[in-house]
Amino acid sequence: MQKTLTLTFIQRLMRWSVMVTVLILGGFTLLFANNGYSQLLQQVRVTEKFENESLASCVKKLESGYHLSFGYDNQELARYQVKKLTFVNERLEKVMHSLLANTPLQFVEKNGVLLIVKEVIPAAPLQEQQPAPGKVKGVVTDNDGQPVPGVTVKVAGTKYYAVSNPEGVFEITLPAGNYTLQLSFIGYKPVQQMVKIVPGTVAQQKLAMVVEASRLTEAVVIGYGVQERRSLLGSVSTYQASKEPGQTPLTIDQAMVGKLPGVFIAPSSGVPGAASNITIRGISTLNANGNSPLIVIDGVPIYGIDPNVNTVNYNEGNSAGFSFGGNQVVNEYRQPTTFEKNPLATINPDDIESIEVLKDAYSTAIYGSRGSAGVILITTKKGSRGKMRVDVQLSTAFSKPRELPKLMNGDQYADFYTELFRQKDSVGKAQSSWYWPLNYKFPKGVNTNWLDEVVRTANSNNAVVSMSGGTEKSNYYVSLGYNKDQSYIINNDFTRYQGRVNFDNQMSKSLKVGVSMSLNQATNNSLSAQWAYRGAIQKAPNIPVYDSTGKYSWLFGKNPTGPEEVSNPVAQALSGKNYTTDNRVLGNVFADLKLLPWLSAHTDVGVDWINSRSYNRIIDRPKLVGGSATETQQQLRKWVINNRLDINKIVGDGHAISAMLGQSFETSTENVNGVYGTRFLTDEMLSITTAQDKRVLNSLQQQWAQVSYLSRLNYEYKHKYLAGVTYRLDGSSRFSANHRYVGFPSFALGWVPSEEGFLKGVKAIEQLKIRGSVGFTGNDGGTGYYGNQGQYVVDVYGATYGNTTTIGNKQPANPNLEWERTTTWNVGADISLWQGRITATLDYYRRQTANAILQSALPYFMGFTLQQQNRADLNNKGIEFSITSENISRRDLRWTTTFNISGNRNIVTRLHQISEEQLAAQNETSGGRFWRVGHSATAFYLYDWAGVNPVNGQPQWSDNTGKVSEVPIQKQYPNAPYEHRKYMGDAMPVVFGGFGNTLNWKNFELNCFFSFSAGNKIYNGAKAAMYSYLGSSYSANNVYNLSTDLLNYWKSPGQKTDIPALINNSNYAQAGFGSSFDYTLDRKNDRFLEDASFVKLRSLLLGYNFNSRQLKNTRVFSALKIYAEANNVFILTKYSGLDPEVSAYGSSALNMGYDELTMPSPRTWRIGVKASF
Repeated sequence: MQKTLTLTFIQRLMRWSVMVTVLILGGFTLLFANNGYSQLLQQVRVTEKFENESLASCVKKLESGYHLSFGYDNQELARYQVKKLTFVNERLEKVMHSLLANTPLQFVEKNGVLLIVKEVIPAAPLQEQQPAPGKVKGVVTDNDGQPVPGVTVKVAGTKYYAVSNPEGVFEITLPAGNYTLQLSFIGYKPVQQMVKIVPGTVAQQKLAMVVEASRLTEAVVIGYGVQERRSLLGSVSTYQASKEPGQTPLTIDQAMVGKLPGVFIAPSSGVPGAASNITIRGISTLNANGNSPLIVIDGVPIYGIDPNVNTVNYNEGNSAGFSFGGNQVVNEYRQPTTFEKNPLATINPDDIESIEVLKDAYSTAIYGSRGSAGVILITTKKGSRGKMRVDVQLSTAFSKPRELPKLMNGDQYADFYTELFRQKDSVGKAQSSWYWPLNYKFPKGVNTNWLDEVVRTANSNNAVVSMSGGTEKSNYYVSLGYNKDQSYIINNDFTRYQGRVNFDNQMSKSLKVGVSMSLNQATNNSLSAQWAYRGAIQKAPNIPVYDSTGKYSWLFGKNPTGPEEVSNPVAQALSGKNYTTDNRVLGNVFADLKLLPWLSAHTDVGVDWINSRSYNRIIDRPKLVGGSATETQQQLRKWVINNRLDINKIVGDGHAISAMLGQSFETSTENVNGVYGTRFLTDEMLSITTAQDKRVLNSLQQQWAQVSYLSRLNYEYKHKYLAGVTYRLDGSSRFSANHRYVGFPSFALGWVPSEEGFLKGVKAIEQLKIRGSVGFTGNDGGTGYYGNQGQYVVDVYGATYGNTTTIGNKQPANPNLEWERTTTWNVGADISLWQGRITATLDYYRRQTANAILQSALPYFMGFTLQQQNRADLNNKGIEFSITSENISRRDLRWTTTFNISGNRNIVTRLHQISEEQLAAQNETSGGRFWRVGHSATAFYLYDWAGVNPVNGQPQWSDNTGKVSEVPIQKQYPNAPYEHRKYMGDAMPVVFGGFGNTLNWKNFELNCFFSFSAGNKIYNGAKAAMYSYLGSSYSANNVYNLSTDLLNYWKSPGQKTDIPALINNSNYAQAGFGSSFDYTLDRKNDRFLEDASFVKLRSLLLGYNFNSRQLKNTRVFSALKIYAEANNVFILTKYSGLDPEVSAYGSSALNMGYDELTMPSPRTWRIGVKASF
């Protein structure tokens, strides 16, 4: 029944989308003939008075007061003075002629941009040229194929040059040979073109110049459109991926760490392809899945983080139960058993042109229900008019951990455990002789360093080839790429193949069509790397990797003649298989139609299709039968249809209006099928059909759809006063009919004081803009596909009733489930000084989230355990600052500095209809983490560890009254332990950011970038694990290896140490034979909570760019760069672990702050070359 309702809803949404598309496209034929265009010079009327000011000042007045765009050399225009000119309602054409009278300057209008250049001379060289037997003749055009006059065409390494005439034509006579033409013009990017001169012939060239956005009007990608940066009202940060000096890392998020204000990015582990924690402006919801930003690539919202449930379970853990009024909730501290795929791992970073991060409500409200956690807009590279350009990037890298844990060797291990069990025997805990035939003496003589056996120097290789170019009507960009990134754990790696085609064609003056499509395959064979790393740390060092016959050794560390152990990290890494392969098609097709000079229509259809296969084969010790295998097939299908109308019009005297009206439809379907098998006859058998025992692991099919209507209106008066409003209405199948639709409005105002008279004369200030916004966004990331509906599960383990498979209700329906709603206020300022030599941005924001959606625990008497409910509110506030300074700008020396810093604080303000202790039991997935009103959602609440009593070596704790006791808090206050847990810090940093410097001297380039974080805490569970000398029980097989720190355990009265006596009140006093629980290692103590502040040199690059003279003789290259780069070079931190950025429990911001023997990010050395042909 539910499936029928969902399909009906989807069919209706599809019909609505098709109707809107037909209406828009149907209007094309009615409006196609109306292509009138009033020339800018005739249309704009000017009323201004100029008196005793420079020509540059006059042009700036026209630029700001009449919404005009100019291209000019400011220093050149500043040389000329205007004594006195007055215009009343005069045509712009006449005004320009009057201003440029008595100067050698002329103006040319190009697509709404007025270019002011020196007087255009005929198509002949400025320098006298000697007769020669050949010529080069060409025409210079712009982005739209229109001629560009006044372009200087130089012949590299010679005295010859010419200037294009009003038709864009130039001609140069040259001796026979090969040459490089260099084109330059104000407001356009420099162009180089190789040409061959043959005696008696004319070499014909057609050269296209691309507008230099930073020098004219830089376009910023926003939601469903673009906007000039000077008119931007929202808070938007831009990352120019195409300007990365070296090789972009495996995923683009790694390159962005620390470079954007308000955007916190941290790798969750050193496993290749693992997801990163990306959090924009702090916590936006209390649902772990709802704090990741929406990622949109070329207009297509992509699938986010996907936990791959088919991975090896490598955890060992402790568990504790809590009972409150009949509601029994089991809380387990465990290592994560899933690997989170990075959603950007299948995307080629070298295909990316730029990334815009939308942060405030005015920017994100246009994405409605998915905008509260921020939006990342990724734009891929496009071709431009001109001859085909071939770019090649090749690099090879080597990586290894900066350091590894300091562990006991075989003899230290044997001595330590021999003494431990000698002491244990003295207090009456003797073990069976079956386990201890050597009288408690652990064998010595073997010293295996298991980390050395599984850790290697990894090699990674990258190759990317792209071709781009275009004609008068078509542009293209085609790329192919290959990545092979080895993990530093043996037999674990990540391989990616990628291809992209971006193409557009101007079918007519009014109609443009195009496609942006990528096809990628990524295979991650590193899913067992974390298991092997952890296993190598904990494996007993007093046994060899191989036995006397050359086969893998599976023996105990405490008894080499006893039963076999389940673990051999080398065997598991080399013999087991654990990988996932993703095949992904991502892109869209689009059409743009110019209906009027100020009105256009756009439609696009996008897809994100993923086929994924995961396989995990575990090889067990020989005396166990056959091991196990799991295989999962997953299909994800997303369709996105967008239609919109865009309006851009100048009305009257300096009034500019831009508007957008659109509709969007999105649907997603997911299919998952998994099988599981055990007891294979041989390790070589891989197919689950050969397992003796097999069953269905899971089977899932689910659908989701959303329809949206969106609009935006921006108003601007003379670049001085700005206003804007957006509105989006979302309807989602995730919610019941009563709560399906919700609207998300936003409002913004801006003022540009630098355009006012009192600042006009301040030459240092190029622009000063103040802006503010308020708006509403939503978050449906935590609801699942059927969050409001009752959910059922079939018992796949074979339980039956009357020979019929049973089915149970997993979650009761909640028809009252509503959308989360976030209100955001933002105030910001942007300033540009000394013609852009210094630019800075400052933002302050406040964010309030209401009705956060969470899985709520239900009493057992209801027959259910969990239900999705709206039950919490939280506040978020912060400040951001960024600055870029061009410190030195000379011909042979340029030095640029960037710096940004951000601060954020979140507070839980309300928890609905549930007690604090129930929340603690339900949500404390990571030891010391739960929520309290008035505190952060990522706060640590821990028992106060008071160190070791030097008199007797006993561990000590302090309760909430300050009383110190040698009895663990849980035993002192068994009925109310949470009352004595204190706030000990926060996993989220107080401030974070980055700073970098780029130094260019002649052909050399030196670039370094640091990231930093301060004020946050991390729980060093890695140290706790390496202090765990009890294993899972005294009689267990896995007697772990330990940190050398434990050699400093308390031995005699008066000794000062932080390691208690081996047998103490926290472990020996536990009830029950063989109990292993050690309160000193409980993650609810602050014993291992540490300062996670750091400064890290994230990248250091030295490069050499060959100049045109050096490349002339090669006759092959148009550009060439070689470089050497190092990543994660060093880190300054008080953290005693290996990497304060790791997150053992995945990429969610709510789970950060735990290191549980998590693989650290490696140090990497890379050499590479970038070449253009």
